[in-house]
This record gives sequence, C-alpha cells and structure tokens, in this order.
Amino acid sequence: MKKDILYPLLLSVLLAIAPGVVGAIDAGISYAVFATPEKTYLEINIEVSAASVTFKRVDSVHLQAGVETLILVKKGDQIVNFEKYRLNSPLVGSPQALLDVKRMFIPAGDYTLEISFQDVYDPDNAKVFSTALIVGTGAGVYLTDVLLLRSFRPDNSETPFTKNGYFLEPLPFNFYDRTATMLAFYAEIYHSGKVIAGDSYLIRYTLSQELGNGNTALVSVGSQRKKPSAIDALLVPIDISKLKSGNYSLTVELRNPANELLCSRRVQFQRSNPFLDVAEIELTEDVVEKQFVTDLSEENLRYSLRAISALMAGDEAEILKNILLGADLKSMRYFLFRHFVQADPNNPEQAYFDYMKVAGAADQQFHSGFRYGFETDRGRAYLRYGRPDDLIRVEDDPSAPPYEIWVYYNFPKTKQRNVKFLFYNPTLAGEDFIILHSTARGEINNPRWERDLYKRNAGEQYSGDNYNDATTMQRNVGRNARTFFEDF
Repeated sequence: MKKDILYPLLLSVLLAIAPGVVGAIDAGISYAVFATPEKTYLEINIEVSAASVTFKRVDSVHLQAGVETLILVKKGDQIVNFEKYRLNSPLVGSPQALLDVKRMFIPAGDYTLEISFQDVYDPDNAKVFSTALIVGTGAGVYLTDVLLLRSFRPDNSETPFTKNGYFLEPLPFNFYDRTATMLAFYAEIYHSGKVIAGDSYLIRYTLSQELGNGNTALVSVGSQRKKPSAIDALLVPIDISKLKSGNYSLTVELRNPANELLCSRRVQFQRSNPFLDVAEIELTEDVVEKQFVTDLSEENLRYSLRAISALMAGDEAEILKNILLGADLKSMRYFLFRHFVQADPNNPEQAYFDYMKVAGAADQQFHSGFRYGFETDRGRAYLRYGRPDDLIRVEDDPSAPPYEIWVYYNFPKTKQRNVKFLFYNPTLAGEDFIILHSTARGEINNPRWERDLYKRNAGEQYSGDNYNDATTMQRNVGRNARTFFEDF
C-alpha cells in the first residue's frame, strides 16, 4: 500500500457476474474509491470462481488457470485510465479461486467502470461488467462504505492487500460459507474532530436477518467508542459460527455524545450454515454420502467411533454400543457424522480430524495392552476434560499400588475450581489405571478412597475407633496420598 493514501472513500459494491452459469466466468467484484490529499484513485477487488475457469496441468503436480483482464475507466467515450493484464492463479495441486487487487488514479467526477474477463484456455468463456462510478468526498464527518472481509491479520509489508498495518482479504462475493466462523469488516471515518464536540463518539454496528417484504430481525449489536480525530480506521471481527443460513445486513452507525445519528452505512451478505441446528431427519443418506465419513474404511470407522465413546453418556452410549456390535456401515457413518456436526456445524470434517489427533495421542499415552488408550479411565478423562494443569505420579508408596493425581485449576465442564482425579493400578497390570475418586461433579466420588487405596493394610491402621465406618488411614512412613490429594 502506498504511504500517501490517507482519505479513502469506499463504495464496496458486490457485483456477482453470471453466478451458476455453465461456461461463463463467475466473478465477484467490489470496488472502492480512495483519496489522498492530492488525488483520488480507484481500488478494485476481484475474485474469480475456480469452477468457472479452465485449469491446465503445467507439470506432474501443479495446475494453473489464467484470465485476461481489461479494466477501463471512461468518461463518456474518453478513456481516463486503463489496465490490461493476465490474472494467473498460483501453481496449485487442485483448483482454487483467483484473487486480485488493483489500484488506479483518477480525478473526482462521474465515470463508467468497465471490466472484461476472458479465460486464457477457453477464449469463448468471457464476460464484461459495466457500472456507473461516482467519485466524490463527503462534507463534515464521513463514514466510508463497509468492506466485508474473508480474513485479516497483522502485516506491515507492502502488498496490494495491506492497509494500516493489516493484511485484509476482501470478500467480493459477500458470501460466508459454512466453514466461516468470523465476519470481519473494515471502514474508515474522517473529520470527526471537526464536527463532534466532546471526548468521544459512538460507533454502533448491528447484524439483522432479512426476512423478506422489508422485514428484519435483529441478531446482534456491538459498539465501540472513539476519540474525535482527523481519521479513524475501524476493523471489527464478529462471531458468526451460530448464524443460520440466510440473507443478512450489517449496519454501521456513527452517533454523537447525545446519541444522535450522524451517518450510517449498510451492506448485505449471505450466510450458508446448513448443519447448524440441523434436525436428524434432515441428515439424509444423500447428505451423509457427500461428507468425509464416506471415505473412511470400516476399520477407521470403528476406531473413530470407539474414540468418541469417551464422550457418550446415557442413551447415546447405548446406541453407539449397539452400532459397534453390528456391521451396518451406513449407521456407523451417520452416527459419526452427526456427532461432529453437533460439535462444529461450520466445519465438521475439520472438527473430526482435530479430535482424532487428540484421540491418537491419548491412545499412545494411555495404551494398556488390553484396550485402546482412549478407552481407559485416564484416556477418557483426557478426552473429556483435556490435559490436567498438574499431575503427580507415585510408584514408591510401600502401602499402595502405583497411583496418579490429576489437578484442573479451572474446570469449565462444571465451573468448579481445583478439581482433582485419583487413578490407581490395583492389578499392577501394565498401564491400566482406573479411577478411584474425583471431586468433579458427575464423576466417581468415593469417600473411602484412601481406605481402598491402602486396603492391603491391617484394620488397626484405619483412623478412628469404628473399623466399619473408617474412611481414612493413619499417617505412616511413605503414606502420602491424602497429603498429596489435599495439598497438591
């Protein structure tokens, strides 16, 4: 980005060219007009759908597509500025969208913007886009149009996608697919210091669902306060992981200290989230057959289902048990896919792979020789609650078998603090530790855990006068389990 770019005027209009037309280039275009103190320029964001252009193999591994692109800015019949170039995709293993940003200096005025596209490998696959373009500046406090982003990250390098110390990846189609969990937008505010009296002003942004016939439903509201200045940049992320499929609008408002509306901008977008709150009846066989579970072998299916068994309870645990006893692969795939749809409706496939990495680590770490590591009590706790914050393992207590104490300082599952688990290996067989006691609600709570841990000891070593009701042991050399458990 050039360092003299100070006062952008964003128009950011979504212009989808012939979406879904076979044999026609499918391109999303958003354009923006910026102004430095000396001159104005046009910024154009382009995204060409991978499915609408031809990819040719350039070697044994890589593919590439190209689009001949001509950008014209015209005033009547006069060409004020133009750029002609070939937009090439990077070398890729599988087709990917083509992305580009172009900037062109133009003076203030009324113009026609015309962009032509032609597939390098299919000359008949071509499209032309044309629209009126007005370049102007606002009087007084000014809010630019809202630019929707696919993503952003800190980046001080000078690239076409970099602005104010951030890499901003635009979203020309204004469409968030089911893998998107965040909506981000960028806008700028000018001359607020000249117009707004007071120490701060309010920026409010709202998400609303478009219900048709002009009706909307408010989804969420956010706000920021800023100090009046010559220029302010606004970069805001919003969680949309729970946003249902549909048409939406984002409205950004500027309000003075008296809460009076100064100006606002509105941009529309579409959201696809097909698996959010999906009813089981909607997870048809056709839907499941198109998902990642179709590629899993029976061996992988069974392994994966056994890996998630640690998370099952009640009727779900019984259903999974019966599925594993049978040989119906469709039922296995359905159960597995449904579980990860519920875990992450935005990207169940990624949720599956992320979980199986953890399950694989638990399998190796807690493998007992009798069952998978994630089927042991320690493996189950690891998958359900995560890695403990602290752990002590004792193998040299002369009065007890090997045992471990796990500590979780914060336990979000039940919102408890300093939750502890005690696992022990009474049979001394491999690493097959079993749970003896826990302070976590819903887990085994055994008031006699110390007595059970040291049960090889004589009765007179129990604390108290009543042998039958005793729950603790007398202190002795090396007998430190209760000290560890209470003070650890």
